[in-house]
Amino acid sequence: MFWKIVLVVGILGVLLGLAVTGISVALPIVNGPHTSWEEAMFGIVPGVFVLVVSFFIFVIGLIFVIKNRRK
Repeated sequence: MFWKIVLVVGILGVLLGLAVTGISVALPIVNGPHTSWEEAMFGIVPGVFVLVVSFFIFVIGLIFVIKNRRK
């Protein structure tokens, strides 16, 4: 049961990381002269960090859920 919770937290973290990174990357493109890439980096860097860490949490949870199903 614990590993299913880890798996769900990993999935939600990946979705959150994708949303934050996507919005932060789109800001300079959509908002042109008002937002620079340097300002957008304040959202891109944490978004990518959350995305990477959550992906590893997701993979670990997935491995243990699959491993526990075989028992």
